[in-house]
Amino acid sequence: MKKVLIVIFIVILAVSGYFVYKQFFTKPSIKVIETAKAEIANIRGVLVASGIIKPQVGAVVKIGARATGTIMKMNVKVGDKVKKGQLIALIDDREILKLIEQQKAAIKDAEANYNYAKINYERQLELIKHEYTTKDQVDLAKNRLDSSLANLDEKIATLKQTETRLTYTRIYAPIDGVVSDVTAQEGETIVAGLQVANLVTVINPTMLEMWIYIDETEIGRVKLNQEVEFYVDTFPDKRFKGNIEKIYPQPVVKDNIVYYLAIVKIKPQDAVFLRPEMTANVKVIFEEKANILVVPNSAIKFERGKQVAYKVTGPNQVQRVEIKIGLRGEEKTEVLSGLKEGDELATKLILPVQPKP
Repeated sequence: MKKVLIVIFIVILAVSGYFVYKQFFTKPSIKVIETAKAEIANIRGVLVASGIIKPQVGAVVKIGARATGTIMKMNVKVGDKVKKGQLIALIDDREILKLIEQQKAAIKDAEANYNYAKINYERQLELIKHEYTTKDQVDLAKNRLDSSLANLDEKIATLKQTETRLTYTRIYAPIDGVVSDVTAQEGETIVAGLQVANLVTVINPTMLEMWIYIDETEIGRVKLNQEVEFYVDTFPDKRFKGNIEKIYPQPVVKDNIVYYLAIVKIKPQDAVFLRPEMTANVKVIFEEKANILVVPNSAIKFERGKQVAYKVTGPNQVQRVEIKIGLRGEEKTEVLSGLKEGDELATKLILPVQPKP
C-alpha cells in the first residue's frame, strides 16, 4: 500500500513539474497559419446598403369607369399582357346607342328646318330688291334662320356629348403592361359617381427603380451618377448595375435610424428578372484607385489604437510593423506607409499569450 502511494506521489510531482516548466521556462511560440504579399493593384471603396425595388411613377395605372351600367364583357384576367389601346372591358351601352339614334334623327329634322329657313331668307332678300315684300318679312325670315341654326348647333353638341359618354362604356388599356388586379367581373353593375369604380390595374414591369436606404453617417459620400452594383436573393449570382439619379433631401426614419433615399433607375433588360418590393443587397462605389500598394484586409490588425501588420521574417517568425492606411476596399486596403511591395504578411496567425507579471 505504501509503495502505491509513493508511485502516485511521484506521478503528481512529475505532472506538476511539467506544467511549471511549460509556464515559466519554455518560450511562447508563434504560429503563422496563412500569409499574403503586399502588391500593386486596383481597389474601390464601397458603401454596403439595402434597397427595395419599386415601380416608377407612371408604371402602375388604375383604370376606372365613368359610365354607369352592367359589365357586359371583361376581356382580361390577372397576369394577361395588354397593349396600349386594347379593349379591356365593355359596359352596357344599349341605352346610349338608342339615345344616339334619336339624337341623330332630331338633327336631321333640325337640318331640314335650317335648310328651309335659309331658302326662305334668301327668297325674301330677292323679293325685297323688287319691293315685292316688306322689311319686316325679311327680318322675320332672318330670325327664323338664326333660330334654326342655333337649334341645329345645340343638337349637334348634344350628340357629341352623348357620343363621348359612349366612349366611357369602352375601357381601353392606357399603357403596355401586365394586368395585376381585376376588381369587377362580367354581370356586375357599377355606378359611376357613387363609388370609385376602379376595374383593372395595369403595371409596366419594365419601368422599375430601386430605393437605396443610405445611413445618415454615410450620405456625405454618396453623389449623383455614382455606380451601383446590386443583387436580389432570388438571383444571388447575378449582378445588376446602375447609377444614382436622385438623392432625396427628406429623411426616412426606420427603427429610430435616419436614412436618405438614393434612387437608381433599373434598365429594362434587368427589370425582366426583378419584381416590385424585392429586397436588394447594394454596393455604392464611391471611390476607385489604380496602381497602389494594397494588402488583404485580414492582414491589418488594430492594437492599442494603432494599425499594425505582422511581417513574416522566417518560419513562424514575424515582425510587428506599424502602418498607415488609406482607402479600405471590399477585400483589400491601401497602405500609405510602413510596408513595401513584396512584403509577406501574416493574415492569420496565433500569437502567444504573454504571462501576467
